[in-house]
Amino acid sequence: MKNRRFIQILGSAILVASLGITGCNVNVSKDEEETTKKETEETTTEEEEDLCGCCPDYEEDDEEYYCSMSFSDTNGELEGQMDYMVLCPDPETIDYENYPEDPYITDLSVIEDDDIRALAQSYMDQGYQIDDPRIDMEYGFAMGDCEYMFADGFSGYLTGDTVERSVNAYKMNETLFNYFLVDMYFMNEPGTPVTDDGTTIRYGEDDYYVEFNRETGIGMLCTSWDSSEGVG
Repeated sequence: MKNRRFIQILGSAILVASLGITGCNVNVSKDEEETTKKETEETTTEEEEDLCGCCPDYEEDDEEYYCSMSFSDTNGELEGQMDYMVLCPDPETIDYENYPEDPYITDLSVIEDDDIRALAQSYMDQGYQIDDPRIDMEYGFAMGDCEYMFADGFSGYLTGDTVERSVNAYKMNETLFNYFLVDMYFMNEPGTPVTDDGTTIRYGEDDYYVEFNRETGIGMLCTSWDSSEGVG
């Protein structure tokens, strides 16, 4: 269960890695992990800092997950950021070993926002397992950049016979959507499909996209991949 959870947390970063874009390395050896850490440290500038603890070193069933991304600090200065985000918990204070074996919920009443709850219900109706957002917040697993994380939303995961799917949906404004989803997940690359009907703007393909609904103020990251081919 924990292995699945960490795959979901890395979300599109794993998919990005499978496409050959620098992201998160999955099932790496200890030597490769140390090399990645060293290379990341050497390329870090004063404007960037190495990725923190939202993707902690983790080992179970002879598998390791190491996240080697780095981001520029926002310092809470983006437009409206402090209305939608909170500081991530200090990873040094989190006991990852006691992460619940079953972090999912069946009672969506724990989600206070009506729009978020209705969206979570629609995914639950499709068979998605919805993570308890309180646990995501406690462990720093809510979407963000490891400095700040979104405070109101959910993540979900669907296991099919050959396809794995994940969804992350959080309240935000369009500025935060552009920074934390469009830019961070490489959706601003030339040639990326973009649709905009005035209410919802979407970047990407059906199996990997981000979108923002201007009426509900919900930004989403949705990914899917062929599980028979792996994710790394």
